[in-house]
Amino acid sequence: MTHENNEDAPRIAVIGGQVATLKKARQAGFDIVWVYGPHELDTAGLELVAEAHLTDYRDPRAVADLLAAVHRHRPLARVISMIEDGLESAAAATTALGLPGTGLDTVRVLQDKLAFRELLAERGIEGVASRLGHDEADIRAFVAEFGPAVIKPRYGSGSLGVRLVPGPEAVAEVAAWAAEFGLHTFVMEQYLRGPEFSVEAFSFAGEHVVVAYTAKEKLDSFVEVGHIQPAGLDADATAAIASLVGRMLDAVGVTDGPSHSEVILTADGPRLVESHNRRGGDRIADLATEVYGTDIDALAFLWYAGRTAPITPGPARGGGAIRFLTAEPGVVESVTGADDVRADPRVVALQLSVAPGDTVDPIAWSYDRSGLLMVRGDSADDARELAHELAARITVRTRPEAAPGAPRPITAVAPRPERLLGSTPTGTGT
Repeated sequence: MTHENNEDAPRIAVIGGQVATLKKARQAGFDIVWVYGPHELDTAGLELVAEAHLTDYRDPRAVADLLAAVHRHRPLARVISMIEDGLESAAAATTALGLPGTGLDTVRVLQDKLAFRELLAERGIEGVASRLGHDEADIRAFVAEFGPAVIKPRYGSGSLGVRLVPGPEAVAEVAAWAAEFGLHTFVMEQYLRGPEFSVEAFSFAGEHVVVAYTAKEKLDSFVEVGHIQPAGLDADATAAIASLVGRMLDAVGVTDGPSHSEVILTADGPRLVESHNRRGGDRIADLATEVYGTDIDALAFLWYAGRTAPITPGPARGGGAIRFLTAEPGVVESVTGADDVRADPRVVALQLSVAPGDTVDPIAWSYDRSGLLMVRGDSADDARELAHELAARITVRTRPEAAPGAPRPITAVAPRPERLLGSTPTGTGT
C-alpha cells in the first residue's frame, strides 16, 4: 500500500533501487513515484511511495512514456536513478520531459566506451588511443601501432569481457577467446600501467567536489577484489586526479549529482578508464559513509530538494576496506567461518553470495565473486590488513563440476536496440 500524496511536496521519480534509497528520498521531503521491477517488489518500499509502477525499467522509451503520463497528472521535479540499469531510462525521461538533471546525450557518452574516449580526445582532455575492432587482424594492427592493449565490450560493466593483450604473441589466443565468447565487436585501448583508483564526486550546479578516493585491488582478469579508503594519494596526485575528473565531467555534461570515475595513475599522470553518473557500486559509497561521514545518496536527495549547499568533505575518520570472497570453481559443499567473522566488532558488513549447492564459476566478472566483507580500522593500512585476515577465515569449500561449462556469451552486455531511441549514440564517429 502506498502512502497518501502530500500535495505541497515536490515529486521525484526514482527508477529502481532499494528501500534504503526510498527512505532517503522521503527524508529529503519528496513524494516518490517509484518505477521498479519484479525483483524489487517489497512491501516496505511500497509503503514509502506515493505511486508505484511495476515495469521493465530497462526500456528507456517505455519509462519515458510512462512518466510523461505521470507528469501530466501531477508534475515531477526530477527523474533519477542510483543504479546502473536505471540510468538510461532516467535520462530518457529527463530529456523527454525537459526536467533538470542528467540528460540522454550525457548518459549515452558515458555508457559507450568508444564515444567516451573520442570525446576526451576531441576536447583535448587526454589522448588514450582507442579504436573499434572486430577480429584478430584488428587487434594485431592495434598492438603493432600502440603496444600492449586491452579489449573490452563497447557497452558493459563489471569487467565482463575485458582482456589484456600483452604483446603480439598473445593476439591469436585473445582473438580466439573473443570469438568463442561472442565478443564480435569490441573496443581496443592502450594498456595503462599503474595503480587504479576510483573517484566518488558530487556535482553542485557544475561545481565538482571529490567526496572520496578509493584504492583498488584487482585480479589479472581486471575483476576488483578489494577497496581501501583513504587511498593514500599524495597532494600532487590528488590535485591532478581531481582536475582531470572535473574537466571530464564538464566535457560530458554532468552538472548535478553523484559520479563514479575510475582512474589509473600512470608514469605520465592520471588517465581515465571510464565514468558513470551514479555513485560507485560494490558498496564503495557505504565505505565513504564509514570513513568520511558522507552519505552520497542522502546528499543527492537533499541537493535535488534544494535543502543543502555545496559541501566540503572533512578528513578521514580512520580507515575502511572491502574485501571480496573468492573460491575455487565448482559446486559449493560448505561455507564456514562466517559467523565468527560477523561477530568481530570491526566488521561493518558481511554478505555471502553462495550457499551449499550453488555453482562457483571462474572469476570472469564481478558477479562471480562469492561474497563481500567490509571492515573499519584505525587507518587505511590497518583496515586493509584486517580485511585480508578476516576474509581468509571464511572458507568456501567446493568440489569440481562433472564437466566444465562453455564460456559464457557476451550478450549480457551487448547494447539493447531500445537504448539508441532511434538514433546513433552521440560521439561514436560511426
